[in-house]
Amino acid sequence: MSDPVPSERILQGVVDSISDSGVLLDSRGRVLDVLQNDRTADLFGRPPNEFVGDTLRDVLPAPHADQFHATIHDALESGDPRTLDRPMDVDRGERRLGGRVVPVGDNEPEHVLWLVEDASQRTQQPREGKLLDRIFDVSPIGLVVVDPSGDISRANERAERILGLERDEITERTYDQAEWNVTYDDGTPIPDDDHPVARVLETGESVLGFEHWIELPDGTKRWLSSHAAPILDGDGNVERVVVGIDDITRLKARKEQLEWLIKNEELANLGGWELDLETGTIQGMAGMNRLHGDDEYHMPVDDVVDLYHPDDCEQVRDAITTCREDGVPFELEVRRRTADGYDRWVRVKGERVEDQGQPKIRGISRDITAVKEREQRLQVMTRALRHNLKNKLNVIGGHAALLRDELDSLEVPVTLDDGGRDILDSIRDATVETENLHSEIRLLQGLMADFSRLSVADAKASANKINAVTEDLVALAETVRDFDNAINLDGPARTVELGPLLTALTTDYSARYPGAEIDVDVADVSVTGDPEALRLILEVPLENALKHSDQVEPTVSVALFESTAGQVTVRIEDGGPGLPETERALLNGADETQTSHSSGLGLWTMQWLTRRLGGTVSVTDNDSDGTVVELTFPAPTDDRVPSVNGR
Repeated sequence: MSDPVPSERILQGVVDSISDSGVLLDSRGRVLDVLQNDRTADLFGRPPNEFVGDTLRDVLPAPHADQFHATIHDALESGDPRTLDRPMDVDRGERRLGGRVVPVGDNEPEHVLWLVEDASQRTQQPREGKLLDRIFDVSPIGLVVVDPSGDISRANERAERILGLERDEITERTYDQAEWNVTYDDGTPIPDDDHPVARVLETGESVLGFEHWIELPDGTKRWLSSHAAPILDGDGNVERVVVGIDDITRLKARKEQLEWLIKNEELANLGGWELDLETGTIQGMAGMNRLHGDDEYHMPVDDVVDLYHPDDCEQVRDAITTCREDGVPFELEVRRRTADGYDRWVRVKGERVEDQGQPKIRGISRDITAVKEREQRLQVMTRALRHNLKNKLNVIGGHAALLRDELDSLEVPVTLDDGGRDILDSIRDATVETENLHSEIRLLQGLMADFSRLSVADAKASANKINAVTEDLVALAETVRDFDNAINLDGPARTVELGPLLTALTTDYSARYPGAEIDVDVADVSVTGDPEALRLILEVPLENALKHSDQVEPTVSVALFESTAGQVTVRIEDGGPGLPETERALLNGADETQTSHSSGLGLWTMQWLTRRLGGTVSVTDNDSDGTVVELTFPAPTDDRVPSVNGR
């Protein structure tokens, strides 16, 4: 009679200590019991209790079941444990089980205990190890392994190329070897405690994307991106540090070049664009966003063309069509409206290209508003000065000749000696020589004071006329200077309170024209711009209304209010003779021509500065007599713009 089966508690202890599970079988291979531990549930692909009472053929494939029967008989006959030489497939071959078959009982045992072991893990580990070795060797980035001591124990081929060293030379070094000369971008050495490997060894956490310079043995430097990650042991301690290094020197150089190009694009006030001829979509670079104030420059070409000035749309559309169909490059100077409503002059260049077989038009746009304005200003000043100087100098020449004729027929006082004759010669020469006109005219004004002592009435009148004309010329020169200075104002935009500014201006003009009546009605509104530019804009219509009035006591009405659609309006009404048609035509967009001269350069100043602020100028007739000038500006939209009191 066989010995009794050992107690389940003893067997369970054996199973827990030496195997993944235990199965008690009789000599025929029938499952009597399954002794489970925390690893049993995953072994058989189904709950173990479900196959208690089954035979081996119910649990294993037939060939494996027959093999197992032979092993059981061998163990029972010999009384010694037997090892399963071949792992057996269960759960449709996804898991392989092995282990030992141990006879249970003395003398003639009838039962065996199968101490089950998961053989799939043992066979998989060597495969995974080989796979990891292969990945390590073929990795496209450099890999080095660092021990807790800081020694480099392993490196791959890519690391050799990046670091400029043979593999055995790398493994003879430590990660913090002085020869590496690891620095930040500015050349400052990286402190030991900030090195990514040191941080991983200290914290056990990965450090990714750490960029730095490293010096190679030949003295060259490379910009690397390092990724350090820990390998932890069972207790959570850092066992190794794997460092991935990638040479991004060229990427850094390209990035810096791109930043340089973007900066130059910004300085040159230009932007690049590309038109996809198949989709009809224009894609703009960052410069286009900056030039035109768009958050994103990606839109259909027809929508882009519609943003140009109505007088220029067809020219732009025709140029694009000709370039697309015939390959003719184009270069245009046209006006385009920005996202914030300003009209800007741009020079647009484009040419057709092939990009990977795709037809496209590529080009650049450059803001030339300042160039256009300066060209126009130079034309205006040249023509106005030429016209006015010619007239004034003709007057000076005529009166100087008249004065000489008068004095030739008179007995010259003692006080008028040869020096006096030289004075007359200087006056005559001034009509020809216009160089250094400002200083020479000032000199003539001083010399003319001597003529006031002459007793000859006609001579005194001519001298006074010369004096008055020279004063007009000096005033003209000063006006031109102020005009040019004002147009060149390019300070930071600020929110300016117009009420205090208008009040201060009207108070000043009331003192200068005490006989005038100036009615002021201002609201508490502001605009964005330069205070000095706004002051000059407002001075021009006020000055004209008072200075050129034909009334004994001029009347001027000044109103400041916020109109609809977020606009601020300044209305200045007078009862004077009205603005001449030539002056009004200039403000309505006519060009300064040889036959149309504006002696009031201030009107041009007002017009240009108002446009620069995104505003408009309107001139109409008053209901009775006089002129109404309306200056309209966009109200501030950005609360971050600094505020300034207009006074």
